[in-house]
Amino acid sequence: MVKHPAWSRFGAEVRRLRVQSGYSQAQLARAIPLSQSMLSGIELGRKGAKRDHAEALDRVLNTGGRLVRLWDSLNSIPAHPSWFQNVLALERKAVEIREYQMVVLPGLLQTEDYARSLIRPAQPWANAEKVDELVHARMSRREILTAPDRPLCWFVVDQVVIDRVTGSPTVMKEQLTYLLNLIEDHTIRFQVFPQEIPLHPGLTGPIRIMSFDDRPTMAYVEHTLGGLLTDQQQEVRYCSAIFSALQSEALSSHASADYIRRRKDQL
Repeated sequence: MVKHPAWSRFGAEVRRLRVQSGYSQAQLARAIPLSQSMLSGIELGRKGAKRDHAEALDRVLNTGGRLVRLWDSLNSIPAHPSWFQNVLALERKAVEIREYQMVVLPGLLQTEDYARSLIRPAQPWANAEKVDELVHARMSRREILTAPDRPLCWFVVDQVVIDRVTGSPTVMKEQLTYLLNLIEDHTIRFQVFPQEIPLHPGLTGPIRIMSFDDRPTMAYVEHTLGGLLTDQQQEVRYCSAIFSALQSEALSSHASADYIRRRKDQL
């Protein structure tokens, strides 16, 4: 399980200040007041502190507002770049999501270790804490797949996405196992586009199409430095046509699951 990096950083500072002030956990918990299990969870980064917890800790430890300032700073840092915020907000409201990826599995379907294997080399300047933050943010997106009103999700990926060993054979086998579980539980529909078809419309890049009950269908196309979100009918129709063409030439859902299963057994 990934601890939220902001919780870990805040908890480490609480512990440092507590020890520096000469308090035991039990003594500080009584002084706040707060249950010792909650204080322990905060220090270990397993539980998130509220702002009033930070205020109480500052008061008891006489820090001059240090923990409140840290809390405010940590809670103002976005886990996703600004250009992706609207896409994520729409993702949570969508009743149907159709997505094509040609290089990696869609973020909604990634396991923790698979995501980490992708994020770390793509963020060479990021420290371990930042990488943890990005992994945690990506994992939190998967909540929509288990929601009672989850959207209909249909994915198409190039065969190379399944064939390439991302991270390590162990990481990839875990990822393919998770993917098969989603398919077999009917949480998602998933198709693999075979390599035998060398030229196809999907070579123009990844596509995501999101449909809603209360607004027009929207399309999102991404590139290295960002992406384009559009509700222009002509552009959405274009993306929908490409996705439909990919679906028609991809392996069936059943054949795709069989291919993923065989690939998993090879690892």
